[in-house]
Amino acid sequence: MRHITHAMAATVINTLPSRFDTHLVEKRLFRLHTVDFANELLEFQSTSDPLHQFSAALGKWIDSEFREQIRQTQKVLTENMGGEQSQNQEWEKLSTQIT
Repeated sequence: MRHITHAMAATVINTLPSRFDTHLVEKRLFRLHTVDFANELLEFQSTSDPLHQFSAALGKWIDSEFREQIRQTQKVLTENMGGEQSQNQEWEKLSTQIT
């Protein structure tokens, strides 16, 4: 991620339930950091489905950025930013405060 920072994502993850998914993170990032979210999404404008590609990249980034503080649980079907149901990664927090 070039515009969304570790600190931004940590703040968002700390507001989510103990189990959360990529789509929840996206929605909160969009609400709290609209300009940074939009700039990040624009990085994927040359792909056939920018929102899907961004979501996949964000999920991989979250997994690597917070590897010691969260763990993958399962794939879940939730509503994406485009209003469609799609599968994405769910995680579980391993501590109460994500840094």
